[in-house]
Amino acid sequence: MMKPLLFFTLLTLVAGCASVAPSVRRSATAEASEAPVWTENLRSGSVKNSYRVTLQTPENRITGLCILKKSGEEWRGTLVNEMGAKAFDFVVKGDRCELLNVLPAMDKWYVKKTVAADLYFLFSVDSPGATFRRRTERFVQDGSLVVNYRKKQLLVTPDGAVRLTNSRRNLRYELRVIND
Repeated sequence: MMKPLLFFTLLTLVAGCASVAPSVRRSATAEASEAPVWTENLRSGSVKNSYRVTLQTPENRITGLCILKKSGEEWRGTLVNEMGAKAFDFVVKGDRCELLNVLPAMDKWYVKKTVAADLYFLFSVDSPGATFRRRTERFVQDGSLVVNYRKKQLLVTPDGAVRLTNSRRNLRYELRVIND
């Protein structure tokens, strides 16, 4: 009885710790940087921002649109799929992100908690008051800005793509600006 229990415990531990490695590892040629992720080309505080979004999970690849606008001190956004069905709305303010009007298939506490934390990191990465700000590592490598925080990596490529990898949950988000 003890051997199967030990085997399944070990298997569960290994499976639970399995995650993707950060997509960019820091090399010797990387230079420390304090450059902002969200430049005027990527996000404006005065007009509506539109992005093509790709969300990759271990089982699925979801594509759609993200519309984002600053309202006072908060960022309000919505995520819709390519057919126009809304997945959820979100509000990033202060030290948190809240998901609203969540699609029933995603309306599970652990899904909402993970997505909200990822969106908070993504949209608050440049905020001096962000709870994680002092614990981030920022560097430029091969023309890309990289921000690491725990098991999350944010990458801004020279072509303007913003990629967030959550290696703990094996999720990848990619946003590309849609120019109106």
